[in-house]
Amino acid sequence: MSVPLWLVRKDLGISLGQGLPFVLARDVTPRQMLFFCGYYRRLGIVEFFMSGQVVGFVNHLSRSAHAFVFYLEGLPVENKVTSRCEPFFDAVACADVKAARAIAQASRATWNPDEEYEEDFLYMRLLMDGFVLERERSHLDALLKRYEQVLASGADLRLELCRALLHSDQQLFDEALERWIGDHRRENEKKLEQEQTSPNDVATVFHLWLELLALLRFAERAKLKVARDYPFAPSLARRVESTPLPSPDAWRHIPSFVDLG
Repeated sequence: MSVPLWLVRKDLGISLGQGLPFVLARDVTPRQMLFFCGYYRRLGIVEFFMSGQVVGFVNHLSRSAHAFVFYLEGLPVENKVTSRCEPFFDAVACADVKAARAIAQASRATWNPDEEYEEDFLYMRLLMDGFVLERERSHLDALLKRYEQVLASGADLRLELCRALLHSDQQLFDEALERWIGDHRRENEKKLEQEQTSPNDVATVFHLWLELLALLRFAERAKLKVARDYPFAPSLARRVESTPLPSPDAWRHIPSFVDLG
């Protein structure tokens, strides 16, 4: 059953207000922090869908990213899990260069074997080091080689995308991207069929994919040609460069959503 966007907006705003004191006190688990940032992400998508403008979209994505910077900077390195940094994609997608760099710098530089698969770590680290921190080519080649070794003969479209981005391989990028988007669509359909998702997600992140938006920006950085529109990544959501960013501390201030109808 679909939920009206104004109600999704209200629910997300209330959830943010409830979670804020715990985030400020750094009294949240990693899962809770990702939920908190996810509320901002979804709220940005709602604002985009309701207004047809990117101002609110950019505003809330930036808030998600800077809240995550605050969280990472207070987290011991042994507890960091680089592959679980979805707000990094929020920062990239809204062109908040400072937030993206801060997340990349504060994220763990080594694999956390107790908490993540190595290939997931390598994927995120390659994107951070290659397109935000702009590390030397030898370092990136070493990460890519390790990624290939970890997978051995296994398939991972993310590896193909990373290879295409780092080598500016247009054909490989186009082919891998098409398959990746197809896999994402099928995964969404499966979740819907099995009722494994919330109404808020169906109204927001099922239609707009921040990871894809971020990778398209990286592709442009790599001088690859990208289409005007993609499923889950409409052109309007990519026209963000001229939109002013909020203060880095804006995420700390959440208006009341309780009385909104």
